[in-house]
Amino acid sequence: MINNNNNFLKIFLIILGAILLSHHLFSRNLTKNNKQPWGFYAHKKINSLAIFTLKSPMNLFFRRHLKEIEDFAVLPDQRRYIMDEEASRHYIDLDRYSIDSIKNSNWTQISQKIHTDTVKKHGIVVWHIPLVYKKLVYSFIKKDTVQIIKLAAELGHYVADAHVPLHTSSNYDGQKTNQNGLHSFWESRIPEIYQTELEDWCGPAEYIPNVQQNVWNWVLSSHQYVDILLLEEKKLSEKFKPSEKYSFEQKGNTLVKNYSLKYAKAYHKALNSQVENRFRLSIKHIGDLWYSAWIEAGQPNLE
Repeated sequence: MINNNNNFLKIFLIILGAILLSHHLFSRNLTKNNKQPWGFYAHKKINSLAIFTLKSPMNLFFRRHLKEIEDFAVLPDQRRYIMDEEASRHYIDLDRYSIDSIKNSNWTQISQKIHTDTVKKHGIVVWHIPLVYKKLVYSFIKKDTVQIIKLAAELGHYVADAHVPLHTSSNYDGQKTNQNGLHSFWESRIPEIYQTELEDWCGPAEYIPNVQQNVWNWVLSSHQYVDILLLEEKKLSEKFKPSEKYSFEQKGNTLVKNYSLKYAKAYHKALNSQVENRFRLSIKHIGDLWYSAWIEAGQPNLE
């Protein structure tokens, strides 16, 4: 009986220690790097809709695993708080570089120009996507269903992040322009309000012969929207009283301060469908990469 009690105590202490360590790492990384990607809702929705860009037999295979595709879509976000190296995979601070000096580079080329610690500090999403893509190709070759689904979903996560304009700027939350909270406003609040308007079919997936080049095109396109989304929010904020700009909403058992519905709709209108366009392009480009990886692997039978 004493041994059983001792064993129970040991197990309890191990579990408690793991919980405390996880909480510590979560808090430490949250403070260190607060660059939040698309909200969980948006990531799951983007990945699930990407399935419908695929033709048979890929479409049938991915539809069978739709639930796993959605669940794994948020895994990189969950992992970033327990893995120091994860956070840098979700963004790139293009304003920290002379863009012409790094544009179209691959990982080997950039790491020969700039120390890898510096590169990682400013984000590596543009170089990490091709790496995950290559792993997905290999998983298709091996016909490893578990890895195909996991890597496809994670690839979808990073591609979606590359389509968020604020993921290409060191002013990622508007913190440098007194616009704190803008990040989640753009990529979580608005998509959750306009759910059905984001679900248009984006066309069939197409083969991409040069993944690295295309990823650069997506990131540079995202970066073009940074100034306008900051400017429009600044202009809108001057027209609204604080009591009109914010509201309190019940989230579970907690009362949360958020941008008001009226303010969110006004901002969405001012952006002229910017969020929807980036959302839909994410879907299309994820489907393109999934399809390209399957083609590059020799179109393996997925039955």
